[in-house]
Amino acid sequence: MNTLSEIASILNAYTIFGVTYHVSPDGDACGSALALVQGLRSLGKEAYIISKDEIPSNLSFLPLSMEIDGENIKVRNRADVIISLDCGNIERMSCDIEDHKGLIINVDHHVSNDIFGDYNYVDCTASATCEIVYRLLKELKVSMNKDIATCIYTGIVTDTGSFRHSNATSVTHKIVSELLKYNIEHTKIHSELFDSKPFIKLRLIGKVLDRSELLMDGKLIFLAVTNEMVRELNIDTIDTGDLVSYGLQVKDVEVSILLKEAENGGVKASLRSKNDVNVQKIADKFGGGGHVKAAGITFKNETFYSAKDKLINEFEKELISL
Repeated sequence: MNTLSEIASILNAYTIFGVTYHVSPDGDACGSALALVQGLRSLGKEAYIISKDEIPSNLSFLPLSMEIDGENIKVRNRADVIISLDCGNIERMSCDIEDHKGLIINVDHHVSNDIFGDYNYVDCTASATCEIVYRLLKELKVSMNKDIATCIYTGIVTDTGSFRHSNATSVTHKIVSELLKYNIEHTKIHSELFDSKPFIKLRLIGKVLDRSELLMDGKLIFLAVTNEMVRELNIDTIDTGDLVSYGLQVKDVEVSILLKEAENGGVKASLRSKNDVNVQKIADKFGGGGHVKAAGITFKNETFYSAKDKLINEFEKELISL
């Protein structure tokens, strides 16, 4: 494992950088990438976003968000370095690196990270990758400004659940207190993140909650987004990553599972826990990853019901003693 100063030295030594993150990027992935791109450009470097994904609609307020358009999916011919942010393994990177001949720098905070880069900095104590990027920019002596601070604050807010989760440490709050000095509009950021849902999203939430199942003596709640719901509401693309958190609002629930049928086959699972259950351990068993209290899995060769049965069986083992 490399130190943050060693990562900074590599960034100082090279000129052209492609910055990417995990597929289906969230606030931390997008925030850390956009902050780092701005920081590198301020140093006279050539930096750009590589992403198969478009930016989620609730993150479109971020500075430079228009550069996450899902069109730049490959490394440019002259790229020296790819910087992967907030991504646990090379298979989940939101880019095509087949033709890349240069270095890969891996910066992350997931304990399940595969350490896949030529240079790696993984800090599992950080609340968000944005927290690490903040420290990296300090190491690079980048001058902080409102736009960069907005991106970093957004990533920290989303990955800490608005500072509710136990990963929000004293270091996290110190960083946020520094960011607030740059007059970021934190009230507006919260509104954009959490109070800007399209009406059709509310209808989807209603359907998901109406068909939810409370299992294992009320310790586990199961939620689903099916293709039937998507067709019924005529939804083309809509972010459903936050729906799993609704399950944790139920009293006595320890684990919330959200399954979503993928249009091209397979099933995606989002897992959340409230107190003592390690959902990352379950995700690891099925080739997924994440954090102790938030994890995800992509089941490529499972049906909706077989994936549901496998997850419920695994969680039953964890919850039986609670």
